[in-house]
Amino acid sequence: MDMDLVVVFAFVSTIVLIITGGIVLFPLSRKLAYFLEQAARDRADRLAGGVGEDLPGTAPNDRLLQTLSDLQDQVGQIAERQAFTEQLLERRLENPDREAGRLKE
Repeated sequence: MDMDLVVVFAFVSTIVLIITGGIVLFPLSRKLAYFLEQAARDRADRLAGGVGEDLPGTAPNDRLLQTLSDLQDQVGQIAERQAFTEQLLERRLENPDREAGRLKE
């Protein structure tokens, strides 16, 4: 076998492997880069105090205002329940005999 033929075969084989590797690995490397970029964005959002991905059509300020509104409603409900409980306890303290009689019946 001629040495020149071996060198040419090795060179062509190397070029074919490089091109094939590029064709196969390029889409994989792009996909990996995309996932790494998304992970970095999600981590930055978490560190900045965000929730992660935004809901469609909502800005972070809108979400914050909605959350505060929900908390305000919940605190209002708790205040109403506490006021009702305090009224019941005051009635029980004002009329302990009436409450005790009602329990005996």
